[in-house]
Amino acid sequence: MQILIIKPSSLGDVIHALRIAKQIIDNIPDISIDWVIKSELKPILEVSGMVRRSFVYQRTGGIRAYLSLLKQIRLQKYDLVLDLQGLLRSAVLLRCAHSQNKIGVADGREFSTFLYKSIGESSRKTEIHAIDRLVPFLNHLGVDNWNRESPLDFPKSQISPSTHQHIGEKGFILLFPESRRQEKVWPHFLKLSNLLTKKSRLSIVVAGNNRDELYPGTIDLRGRIHLAELPALIDRASVIVSNDSAPLHIASSLKKPLVTLFGPTSAKRYGPYPQNSEQNIILTAQEKNLETITVEQVAFAIEQFLSE
Repeated sequence: MQILIIKPSSLGDVIHALRIAKQIIDNIPDISIDWVIKSELKPILEVSGMVRRSFVYQRTGGIRAYLSLLKQIRLQKYDLVLDLQGLLRSAVLLRCAHSQNKIGVADGREFSTFLYKSIGESSRKTEIHAIDRLVPFLNHLGVDNWNRESPLDFPKSQISPSTHQHIGEKGFILLFPESRRQEKVWPHFLKLSNLLTKKSRLSIVVAGNNRDELYPGTIDLRGRIHLAELPALIDRASVIVSNDSAPLHIASSLKKPLVTLFGPTSAKRYGPYPQNSEQNIILTAQEKNLETITVEQVAFAIEQFLSE
């Protein structure tokens, strides 16, 4: 069975879709999956080991790049095409693909739902997790009794020699102090880092993209980790601490001990999955104000994992 999944972005949402794809692969024999993905996110598909072929979506490439992508897809034939993005540009790709079976998310925007058969929850206001919104696609394929605890393993993700030099062989506490939206950033990561470097027996590793603030006494890997390496780094950590951002979804998919910090966004919708897992501690801010989560609360949550 040949399936095309259209889910170009974002990284966290792609991780959600990969967890659904894994259940399809695990429960249906002879499945082959192709994927439409943004160019910068292609490495995460490559290290997942689940995708046969990636079609690169270049958002900045203009109409010429889009038509080239459309042409590449038109050369293939699929038993099923899934639009998990739910935007006009993704729905047009689905509409033009060679398949008799085309379905997409019911909460699609930009009038995308007019271009495919939609399934799932249509209201974006309904308080359900982003992964649960994709479960109807499993049901459509006859996969009803699936394992919500089943981890991803990213078998092709590896720690680079340079990163290994920094982190060594021992466990460490891994901090992700960034998020794409500033209002989702917990403002006390530096204070937490200072506390941990004084009191913890483990090294403190900081990861992300922005080197805008120094983290004394830590192993600062910001700007040095390639996306293909990120799952392996997370898998090596003893505990991960993250804002509402993509790393938390990778950590959750790997079933790693995870402390997550939520304020303006809903942990019920965007938190680790499943949320009742013993591997998750979710700290939710009072009145959606992340400043109300204290350093002591986060340090105590970390210690709960390390003392087990």
